[in-house]
Amino acid sequence: MSRIIAAMLLAIVPALTPAQVNPLASPECLAARAELERALNDADGQKGASAERLARARAQTAAMCLGHSSGTRERFGAPEPPRVVTPPRITDGGAPALPKLESAPPPLAIQRPTVITTCDASGCWDSEGRRLNNAGAVLMGPRGLCTGTGNIVNCP
Repeated sequence: MSRIIAAMLLAIVPALTPAQVNPLASPECLAARAELERALNDADGQKGASAERLARARAQTAAMCLGHSSGTRERFGAPEPPRVVTPPRITDGGAPALPKLESAPPPLAIQRPTVITTCDASGCWDSEGRRLNNAGAVLMGPRGLCTGTGNIVNCP
């Protein structure tokens, strides 16, 4: 219940506050703008005394339409102007010496599996010309037991 009352009060408060007047549509601003237009038209024909009149008309129009200046310069909404930053000076005496590069190690030799070309009762010959002897159900190469899948054999 208290929430409903609070919501109703919040809805009524903006209706009770006075509406803000557009300062650009105020009679003072319109009169100042008309005076500025007259000063601009007069400045086209004359150069001397009309410059002072034009400056006064501009200041009066700005004060009436945009409000009086506080004298301090503050930026509202506009981005800050770019700042100039001088680059740092490095007085090191030159570029540092590059580290000595070591040569890359040679690539690893990857043994490729060999293919069995022919077999007889005591063993087989592979595609590299090696003799692989039968040792029961496995083949024995020159350096140990070989593993195989189908006709491809990998021997140590």
